[in-house]
Amino acid sequence: MKINHKILVCGASISGTAIAFWLEKYGYEVVVVEKSDTFRDGGQNVDIKGIGQDVIKLMGLEQQIDSRNTGEEGLRYLNDKGNIISSYPKGAVGGLTSPYEILRGDLARIIYDRTKLRCDYRFGWFVVAISELTDIVKVTFNNGSIEDFDIVVCADGIGSTTRDLVMPEYTHFNYLGAYMSFFKIPKTPEDDLWAKAYQVRGGAMVFLRPGHKNDTTVLVTFLKEEFIPDWQDVSKQKNRLKEVLTAKAGLAERVVQNLDNVQDLYFGPMSQVKASQWSKGRIVLLGDAAHAPTPFTGLGTTLSLVGAYILAGELSQNTSIKDALEQYELIYKPHVELSQKQISPRVIRLIHPQSKFGIMVTRMLTKIFASALIQKLLRPRTEKQEVTGLNDFVLPNYQTIN
Repeated sequence: MKINHKILVCGASISGTAIAFWLEKYGYEVVVVEKSDTFRDGGQNVDIKGIGQDVIKLMGLEQQIDSRNTGEEGLRYLNDKGNIISSYPKGAVGGLTSPYEILRGDLARIIYDRTKLRCDYRFGWFVVAISELTDIVKVTFNNGSIEDFDIVVCADGIGSTTRDLVMPEYTHFNYLGAYMSFFKIPKTPEDDLWAKAYQVRGGAMVFLRPGHKNDTTVLVTFLKEEFIPDWQDVSKQKNRLKEVLTAKAGLAERVVQNLDNVQDLYFGPMSQVKASQWSKGRIVLLGDAAHAPTPFTGLGTTLSLVGAYILAGELSQNTSIKDALEQYELIYKPHVELSQKQISPRVIRLIHPQSKFGIMVTRMLTKIFASALIQKLLRPRTEKQEVTGLNDFVLPNYQTIN
């Protein structure tokens, strides 16, 4: 494909900055628009697994990521008194911790810093209208400006407004019967480099993970059978979290004590994005806008990084945009769908026991699975998937121009 194409990328988080990185490498003119007025730092802990690590190496970003690594050593399950039930060191089967542990904003910042001088980043911009003509896409932005592009990449997350303008009929949300919330709280002396998990009676879980120097990141998840559309106000969101966690022991009590001072709350339904097709004409979906897998797979960041690599590679190697977008979906979508199948409403219910007895059983199971014998037995079965991180997916080999 000719390299003088002008490509619009919507969203400047991990997917958006990653696709900008590769498109610029192939010689395209890249414009990235981001709704936020400034670059969004911070965010939750993300894992880069298996084949995602291969993409990071191809990008030459290992040293920068190592320098921002949270240093997480593994995952520990705690009881009501804060005592350790079981431990899953880095790399253990059933654990959370990968060699690349970093905050979402830190990873996006690293890629942004690598691309900001060669790509046109526009903060405070977003798309309000799109019309596709014969050989261009005419885009209207929130400031009234109108611009023509050869391709538009929707990389603006699970709630992609650009996707919803163009292809809402192809996308549906698979609600998994739970809500989740991310935020950070002040670090205390007992916060070491281990992630901690605590099950709350009534069907909730609290995770604390190492963040920046003075912060600990928090993930709270809780069962909710029906989707509640009116939980948009931050005060209502905090009140709901208090209802779930108040009068509970362990980590839950600490989270409640800090909630009123939280400034960076994310709160929303635990849903998967499933799109029947990933492109329409010259407009294509990438990352969570196409296939958000939920945090419990631990694959969201890996899927985004690999998807950006493949999409840019196919655009560079195919003679037509149509063929490139079809190949991107043909190559990658089956493996993404397999990854999404790891999590279902039934699995979510199983890992969120509601009764005292259910919590006792799951705590016993975490202890059994953490034992040396079970880890040894499970390792051969999971070793191959850990190498790829994507169900035996083989990373295509593309040649960059720059």
